[in-house]
Amino acid sequence: MSPEIPGFVSYGIAAVVKFGGSLLSQEDSSRRATSGLEEARRAGHRILVIPGGGPTDKAIEAMDRRTRLAPDTHHLACARAQDQTGLIISDRALSNGLRPCETMEEARKILDADLTPVLLPSRIIFAIDPFERSWDITSDAMALWFAWLVSAPVAVILTDVDGIFPPGEDFSKGTPVAQINASDLVSWGQTSVDVCTPYFARARRITTWVLNGAHPARLTQALGGMTPIGTKILPT
Repeated sequence: MSPEIPGFVSYGIAAVVKFGGSLLSQEDSSRRATSGLEEARRAGHRILVIPGGGPTDKAIEAMDRRTRLAPDTHHLACARAQDQTGLIISDRALSNGLRPCETMEEARKILDADLTPVLLPSRIIFAIDPFERSWDITSDAMALWFAWLVSAPVAVILTDVDGIFPPGEDFSKGTPVAQINASDLVSWGQTSVDVCTPYFARARRITTWVLNGAHPARLTQALGGMTPIGTKILPT
């Protein structure tokens, strides 16, 4: 994956961006978030989008709480829910420059056409089998795994809140932590990102931003070296 290693493909991806399924709850938020992805592309950033599970994922999780689905069932169903989100945000009703794909070869060709690939991840997830059948890991940490897979130095988690907040703080009234070490975040447990994210960020040395996708400019600011409202997780 690295350009320094002969014989391996270099995708030249600057960041892997997780599109939070929570942004689908309101059409305006969806449009703002997809416009932020397109803004980043126009600014010259090659990004790969990993979709979250969205409302379908929430329905599966709620059913599991009531019925206790087999781990394989919710694992397979939730991965396919991510595909559904990816198809929706790639539709011309919401975006012009996003294109769905199922393989990294397709993603590379989309990038080379100066467009943004949205990976429908279930095919790769099922083939490689890298994730446990657990509710602890979500598309947050999965996006970091894809960043590691393609040697992207940065991962961005777009969600519906302004970043990561200290445990117990009200998201609607508080101020997000501007910067935190992954080692410190481990002790906070689940925040606005899943519990696996800081572990993987630290282990694979991936700088990670948590941003509100409803504010399109923040993504381009983060990728351009500025400091937007949001939380930067340092891989230490």
